[in-house]
Amino acid sequence: MAFASFGILIFALFVNEFREPLFRIKKGYAPHNFGFNFMFFLPSMLMAIALGFTVIGRTIKHWKTWTDVNKKLILIGLSIPAIGIWTFMIVKIFIN
Repeated sequence: MAFASFGILIFALFVNEFREPLFRIKKGYAPHNFGFNFMFFLPSMLMAIALGFTVIGRTIKHWKTWTDVNKKLILIGLSIPAIGIWTFMIVKIFIN
């Protein structure tokens, strides 16, 4: 799930960055941007953050039973970028 969360996050950010050459969606045109964000970007980001929280919850739940420390740190490390990006976006919305 951690690899899926990280992969979905990277894919969504890549497609969002190159949406004009891929889908001919111009960055300043509101109807196309809204449709793209509502139909693709938001669901993929929600899926990435849900998987990230699930991985962190399972890792904390099984902290004592899993003996491999590297496995725990890799799982948490792959889940943190999705949570960090969402936190940054939420803070950016409310500060501006």
